[in-house]
Amino acid sequence: MRVALISFALSAMLIAGSTASLIAAEPRPWLCRDVPVFSSAKPIMWRATLQGGGQWLMTFMHYDPAGGHDGFTVVSTSNVRGNAAGALNAGQWYAVALYRAGDHWICPGNASDDDEPPGGAISSLCYGRGDDGCDVSLIVRPAESSNPH
Repeated sequence: MRVALISFALSAMLIAGSTASLIAAEPRPWLCRDVPVFSSAKPIMWRATLQGGGQWLMTFMHYDPAGGHDGFTVVSTSNVRGNAAGALNAGQWYAVALYRAGDHWICPGNASDDDEPPGGAISSLCYGRGDDGCDVSLIVRPAESSNPH
């Protein structure tokens, strides 16, 4: 009986540890301070490019004070390995790139917006681990544009 109890207790601890590890690894982009915003009255295309190293996750959110996490609802996420691209509906979007450090997703040290995005772009953003880095760049263009670069 005692061996069964010890076995059960060890199993419970392993399950709890695995669950805690899964919970700790969940990205929480709504907690980031610098969450750039852009908007478009028409659907958009986006392309994120990894310029540094590491594992990055591009996240797009909508804000609704009555819903989501602290009012933010995550609509789309995509791993950035080299390049990642996608489409979003018209609207106001909050975008953040998180990087992985061990078992945790970390907010970028900076998120900056280019005052003059490249021709035809709605927004050009840079995310870095440090205050002045650009590990991931994000270009957002109208969906009509056939070249999201």
